[in-house]
This record gives sequence, C-alpha cells and structure tokens, in this order.
Amino acid sequence: ADTGFIGGGTYSTIAGISGTEDGTLYQTERWGNFSYRIAVPNGSYQVRLKFAEIYPYAGLKSRIFDVKVEGQEVIRDLDLVAKAGKFKAYDVTIPVSVTDGTLNIDFSADAGSAKINAILVTRK
Repeated sequence: ADTGFIGGGTYSTIAGISGTEDGTLYQTERWGNFSYRIAVPNGSYQVRLKFAEIYPYAGLKSRIFDVKVEGQEVIRDLDLVAKAGKFKAYDVTIPVSVTDGTLNIDFSADAGSAKINAILVTRK
C-alpha cells in the first residue's frame, strides 16, 4: 500500500512491464516532488526502489530526478527514460541505517517530475 507519503500525485496503467515477474507493482506510480516517512525500528535495512517509466506520452524525452535516503543523496540525476526506457522495470537497492525510528526518503525533480512505483524495505 502507498502509505507514509507527503505530497505528489498518482498515476496507473494496465500496460505490461518487462524485466520483472512482479509487473503489477510497477503499474502504479507516485510522481512530483514528494517524500516518504516510514516508521521502522532502528536498525540496518536494504531499501529497494522500484521504478518503471509508465507515462504513455510519446514526446517524453527525459525524466531526471534525485533521491535522498536518510538525508544522503543516493541517486543523482537519474534519467529513467534514458536508463531503462518505457514500460521496463529498473530497481536500485540502497543499504540504510535508521537511528530515529523513521525511514526518510525524499524525491526531487530536475526535469519532468520525480516518480516511484514501489519501495521494498527489508531488515538486514
């Protein structure tokens, strides 16, 4: 479920997503400039950010954005259109240490809008 977010909008598609066996996870996105505040016990985690460019606009040439996790920039200038193309899964896994009971993830756009399809948090 898409919970713990601040800001952004949502968009969904029924188009197939290649490069994954969990295609339905990638068929909905949160987009814009937005954040997540996820309550977790203090500890070490693997955070998997799941992306797929699902916006069908044919003229979309780039979507460039940054991601910070726990205040540290972990993705800079990701151009999802150039990196993965349309309707193809692209995941990034980041090791994270949480010390205040809240996992903070912030998305900010440089061109177009930032987006995420799913977030998987697992304890190490």
